[in-house]
Amino acid sequence: MNHLPDLADDDNRPLYAQISAALERAIEAGELEPGARVPGENVLIERYGVARETARKALEQLAHAGLIDKRRGSGTYVREQRKLERKPRRYRRQKKLGEFASDAIAAGRDPNVEATSVRVAATSAVARRLGVEPGSEVMKTEYVFKADGEPIQSSVSYEPLEVTGGTAIEFPEEGQYANAGVINRMDAIGVEVTKVSEEVEVRPPRSHEAHLLRVDPGVHVFCIRRTFRTDERVVETADIVIPGDRYSLNYEFRITDEDDPVTA
Repeated sequence: MNHLPDLADDDNRPLYAQISAALERAIEAGELEPGARVPGENVLIERYGVARETARKALEQLAHAGLIDKRRGSGTYVREQRKLERKPRRYRRQKKLGEFASDAIAAGRDPNVEATSVRVAATSAVARRLGVEPGSEVMKTEYVFKADGEPIQSSVSYEPLEVTGGTAIEFPEEGQYANAGVINRMDAIGVEVTKVSEEVEVRPPRSHEAHLLRVDPGVHVFCIRRTFRTDERVVETADIVIPGDRYSLNYEFRITDEDDPVTA
């Protein structure tokens, strides 16, 4: 990492929390990759002009969040995240509602989705996931899903505008296809989703996630990296965060004979 990130101008938290959040953003953006050495206390002191205790507390907060490992006699490194790979079978085509709305109604709760969409240039990490060139224009949508007014999950999704641009579904949560879900929206423009993959990990919430979703101390979250594909390409990818005390993940699998091929 060539330089440490600036602190957010609108962050009024203590300096140690601001520094921790800045390093957290760098880790999530891939600027500090798994296994990379984390800047030590002396570097943080010089960069941000803070006391040693402030720098130490910033690193302790990152360690408590499960983002870094301190190795005796070696230093501090970005933690290698171990992920559990799951292949769910819960996605389906349906007439009107998306998955979250259907789940909430089935539980007797009133669903509500808050969403903000904006066109952005794909970072290298997003480009790899979508199979597009870095810098390509994509639609980024940030969601907060609520049931009876309580935040249940958040999501950040990306869709390639070379697929959806200029269509009725360019803005995912506007118009007649709002809340319809990715599969139904893509069907509406003649794009058939044939595969869905999910990677699931359980971890402590990041600071912004804990604030957004009102996660109590000690509660971990499910982080689901989801990807929708046609037979030819990726049409949407998303990072979904669900507090572990508010949602159960229920997966259904088809039973096959031992020698049957497994398809995604």
